[in-house]
Amino acid sequence: MSGFLTFMDRYRDEAACIAALAELRWPNGFICAGCGQQHSVTAGTVFHRTRTPLRKWFAAAWLIGQDKRGVSALFLARELALRYDTAWLMAHKLRHGLSERPEYPLHGLIEIDESYYGGRGKPESRGRGRSDPNKSLMAIAVETVPASPRQGEGIKKSRFVAGSARIAILPAATAADLGGFVRGAAKPGARIITDGLKSYDGLADSFRHYSIVQGGGENADAVLPIIHVLFSNVKTWLNGTFHGVSAKHLPRYTREWNYRFNRRRRIADLTDFLLRRAATRPTITYRQLVDGAQINGALPALTG
Repeated sequence: MSGFLTFMDRYRDEAACIAALAELRWPNGFICAGCGQQHSVTAGTVFHRTRTPLRKWFAAAWLIGQDKRGVSALFLARELALRYDTAWLMAHKLRHGLSERPEYPLHGLIEIDESYYGGRGKPESRGRGRSDPNKSLMAIAVETVPASPRQGEGIKKSRFVAGSARIAILPAATAADLGGFVRGAAKPGARIITDGLKSYDGLADSFRHYSIVQGGGENADAVLPIIHVLFSNVKTWLNGTFHGVSAKHLPRYTREWNYRFNRRRRIADLTDFLLRRAATRPTITYRQLVDGAQINGALPALTG
């Protein structure tokens, strides 16, 4: 991906943006769905019936895609001369396209744990006591990969570094919720490491499960060193870039973090992916966004 000025020169006006969307939607040429029907290049996409110039949408995609920290709606509103609610809608519609593909599960050796986010406690706090109803349960699974000579002793001198990860917001730390998350994230037969929580015990039928009692959490970082770094990173990202996120919208933000994390060495590709998803997958409405709808169902699988 080029620099911002070169990018905006490429999409210099509405006509250039419309031509780009047509190429993304119909790469093999337009095929009429029925004689006598009219078609809009934006119909049924994220840009459907937008009153905001497409050039500003494209600029928003560049800003979101090229900053590895992500950008807030307040930042977009200021930089693109938009109303805050318009910038918020644009950011969430673009963010909606960032999700992992289930056909690429985690494999190898995987650390799995859960932590709470939000509420009145400190954002870095861990533990399973959910006395505050505003807390959200966040589960992460991450591949642990042997550190290369260049990476030295690895994370916390564990001799391992992080591979790909999966994150989810769950209703509770039950066997059904945690088991469903792990089975959807990891390849059957993978080696998984968890703490001694009983909710993980049922995974032994699908995985090589190593359950390690942490002794009340005092040695948690020694048992699961990589995943605790990830929890710290995602919470710092949520509170630093967005100054905190409500429980209603947290799943969408964490999916963005997950997608960015797994492509942390491919930042340059993210803008083109955002635009391709925005042009080719079904849209999500303003009301659905406000209500916190996630719409994780049957959507077209796209290469990315």
